[in-house]
Amino acid sequence: MTETEIKKGLAGVVVDYTAVSKVNPDTNSLLYRGYPVQDLAASKSFEEVALLLWNGELPTQVELTEFIAAERAGRTLDTRVKAAIDLLPLDCHPMDVGRTAVSVIGANHALANDSSREAELVKAKELFAAFPAVVAYDQRRRRGLGVVEPREDLDYSQNFLWMTFGEEAAPAVVDAFRVSMVLYAEHSFNASTFTARVITSTLS
Repeated sequence: MTETEIKKGLAGVVVDYTAVSKVNPDTNSLLYRGYPVQDLAASKSFEEVALLLWNGELPTQVELTEFIAAERAGRTLDTRVKAAIDLLPLDCHPMDVGRTAVSVIGANHALANDSSREAELVKAKELFAAFPAVVAYDQRRRRGLGVVEPREDLDYSQNFLWMTFGEEAAPAVVDAFRVSMVLYAEHSFNASTFTARVITSTLS
């Protein structure tokens, strides 16, 4: 009788190929769509990197301008999302808040029942715009502070820090936050990404 080899977790399991990101073993560098992440972090906005990951190439100036305008127009948090967050205990994990908010946003979306690539990209971009407000809203309610509404004159990083702390952050702080988001934007095929792919591929 041949003994079956059991793979523990994802150790040694090859599930797919991805063009989104990979580690270059020659330089020990993380690549997003072929671009070294350190180069992106040094010169690109988080909005540009998001479009790169979605579309496979860095955006043109026209594409970036259109995306920024749509993102800034979609920053205000829906009252139903705020109401759902308010029902959660103040000591629950922030990830539980984020998960709940995403469920409410998704369930109420006009394209909720459309799982085409085009519809999912629309939802992803709208979630990209709204999620900073989710995090900021939760952080402020935990501290007993009032809501700080988004501003369309601030970029993505500036606006998040504004909504969270109620004041404009210093340029060095804004840039450090931008760099951090770029570096954490894509994780290739680690465990959490694999889990997300399993969930989405089964249309959960």
